[in-house]
Amino acid sequence: MTALKSKFSQLGFDYTRFRFGFRTGLAACLSLLIAWSLGLEHPQWSAMTVWAVSQPTRGLLLEKAAYRALGTLIGTVIGMLLVVTAGDNVLQLALGLTFWVAACVYVGNLLHGLISYGAILAGYSASMVALLSRTPDAWLPLGIDRLLTVFVGVLTALLIGWLFTYSRAEQTLVNQFRRQTAENLKLLAEAYQSGSLQHLNSHDRLSKLALLESQLVDHGSGSPAAHRSAKTIRQVLNAQMGLFAQLEIKGIIQSDELSEYLHKCSQALISNKTSRINAHLQDTLTNFDHAPLYPYWHEFVDATRARLEFRDTGKTANSVRQLSVLLHRDWRGAKQAAIRTLVTMSIISCIWAYTGWFQVAYLLLGASVMLTLFSTADNPAKTMYYVFLGQSAGAITALLMQAFIWPQTNSVLTMLLSLMPIILLAGLPMSHNKTAAGAMDFNLVFLLLMQPALHYQFNVSEATSIALAVITAPLVAMASYRLMFPTDLRSRQQQLLLSLEHDLKNLNNQLVSTNQLQRYRARLYHRLFKLYAMSGSLGVEAKVIAAQYLLRVQHQVSQHE
Repeated sequence: MTALKSKFSQLGFDYTRFRFGFRTGLAACLSLLIAWSLGLEHPQWSAMTVWAVSQPTRGLLLEKAAYRALGTLIGTVIGMLLVVTAGDNVLQLALGLTFWVAACVYVGNLLHGLISYGAILAGYSASMVALLSRTPDAWLPLGIDRLLTVFVGVLTALLIGWLFTYSRAEQTLVNQFRRQTAENLKLLAEAYQSGSLQHLNSHDRLSKLALLESQLVDHGSGSPAAHRSAKTIRQVLNAQMGLFAQLEIKGIIQSDELSEYLHKCSQALISNKTSRINAHLQDTLTNFDHAPLYPYWHEFVDATRARLEFRDTGKTANSVRQLSVLLHRDWRGAKQAAIRTLVTMSIISCIWAYTGWFQVAYLLLGASVMLTLFSTADNPAKTMYYVFLGQSAGAITALLMQAFIWPQTNSVLTMLLSLMPIILLAGLPMSHNKTAAGAMDFNLVFLLLMQPALHYQFNVSEATSIALAVITAPLVAMASYRLMFPTDLRSRQQQLLLSLEHDLKNLNNQLVSTNQLQRYRARLYHRLFKLYAMSGSLGVEAKVIAAQYLLRVQHQVSQHE
């Protein structure tokens, strides 16, 4: 096995990603057969769902499957209502869909994690029903078919994914968090021993904590217990940010005794024994002789105890239920994403209504996906480039199969079986460093264009025009992302800074209660974590900005304490 992984690595492939891709391909093939055996008209949609839902960990798989099902259900119902109310009026149908998708992208950009995915999915799921109904009387069968194929795909992905996903993978983040916390306490102990912050390097410490914090959304997926686990970890991370921020404001003292206590806390965390950790945390708290840091250490002790209680009993401590854990919401970015979606889809809708070309419906469908699903990416315009390449390869493969293979088949089953080698081989581009970025889009567009039918006849002009309409969508989206509220990591940083400034201004201009201050601080700390996470990709200037805002936030918070 080690030799195989080494050979894969030498060729530029990632063995873990290949195994995941091949497993997902098998599940997609199985879902095709199940959907066909149930008599569903679009069995390829079930395979598309498998690719969209499958995840490397059980928690992510379970929650994404749930939101996929819920989002599809809501979107399908809305799509059916739009078709019924619009009738033959193309413009009314397209504009109604546009407003619905824009509303979904607005909500999706305000939310976090897979609930955001569910909101966005509700938008373009409506497009799948509303835009693929060639006649008004086809809306009900199409809507039911859409729901059932998605449910088949979700259940197949759950079954195969659950059987072949390692449950221990869920513990990776927890172990990283514990080791990082132990390392931070060790460095803090050394700082108290020397009486200097020179070697503590708070920015590096906070950047590593920010990386852990960015993974908590995934860690908290799959169950209420996972959500509570993420909450207790975030509380400990916030407490550590408070410690480092207060040190930067107040400075440090030289204390061999305190250094020794902190060293013992660090070693206790490494041993991972609850009784030992609690005992050393209490000893350190009792003998903590650095007054400006005492409240922050007390908060860290409370948060750590709550984390240990949850780990050992599965119950969330009262201290965590009482403390606020608020997340950053990008209101301005959400509004811009909604306006971008509204304007772009409205233009395409008007073109469709004016020309009457049914192919434009496929362009509108693709645009609704591109402008929603990728609106939360750090650099969506750049992402569209890879999406375009992947979709182009998928469309070309689909056209070749439609032209040369499907006309030779004599049954729907044979047509579906002919898709399976492509689906199984899709794991290869997903696992290679140079092709991974567009591989998923290859799979989805290939399957989208492969609609099986008895006595299949290849229509060159129709098939080519539909394929061109589909792959034009990422180009239209790319232009939209570049020209209308240009979005990249630096612009997201600027939006984050505006949010920080807004909170700091509000905090400066009012008297706040203890509970309100906790809420302000929790939200400010989360925004600081995101700022530190961005700084790793944006360079030295961004790191300086993050350090400056850390001081500003902590100074403002300290004034109200």
